[in-house]
Amino acid sequence: MKRMLISFCLAAASAAIADTSANYPVNAMNRMLEVECAKRGITIVDYHVHIRGGMTPELAAEREKAWIVRSSAMDNHGREWDTKNDSQLLKFAEKAKAVSCRMPVGIQVNDRDWFRQIAPSTREKFDFILADTMIMGKRADGRDNRLWQPQTIDDPEKWMKEYFAHNMRILDEPISILANPTYLPMELADRYDSLWTDERMRRLIEKAVKKGVALEIQAGSPYPRPRFLLMAKRMGAKFSFGTNNFDSKPKDLSRWLEAITWLDLQASDIWTPACLKK
Repeated sequence: MKRMLISFCLAAASAAIADTSANYPVNAMNRMLEVECAKRGITIVDYHVHIRGGMTPELAAEREKAWIVRSSAMDNHGREWDTKNDSQLLKFAEKAKAVSCRMPVGIQVNDRDWFRQIAPSTREKFDFILADTMIMGKRADGRDNRLWQPQTIDDPEKWMKEYFAHNMRILDEPISILANPTYLPMELADRYDSLWTDERMRRLIEKAVKKGVALEIQAGSPYPRPRFLLMAKRMGAKFSFGTNNFDSKPKDLSRWLEAITWLDLQASDIWTPACLKK
């Protein structure tokens, strides 16, 4: 009996030792980010935390205990993704909220008819819905055309007109956050200024503001470029932050710090879901 009690105590003590491998390091850049956020009254929440590659809701919750940046947990939904139906979404939401009732839980939607696939009662279980514009149309084999994969674009301006319309349609969906706004595939990255004209940027921002959709500032991504961010700030857009992780390793957050200081962001510029306003 004594041996069993000792074994139980050792197991409990071992479980109580938190896994800190996903936590952000205490370095000069992260200290500066902390100082700037405190000075401006900004609470940063990473709304683009994929539960994949070793990242778990438990690691996300542990990460936010250790530093000022709060975490979320997000599941990808779509026909070509592991989570395809309401039952799977509800199971994910229940698990994530059981880990931390204060951590926002969201969905990244990848099918453009997602709002007809997911029941309203299921959507209500989530704190935010994130979408990006990086899947457009189908390839020859019938699978989704993922724009981060190699593309053949013979007429950039014609392609851009279709892509801009794609962006605007996504903003008509009941989403909370537009991730990686003004993204371009690598084949067109050097044409950013000519393809993303001021008029196109203005119309996209105007619609995001009207719909109440936050524009993401993503760590490690060159999108959106400073010209877009400045225009969005002047037009009254709300911003969110995201890392778009592939695993549980901490990412370089210097782009967040640059955007906060360069745009002179204040708490009123940051999007906040209803669950964090309580």
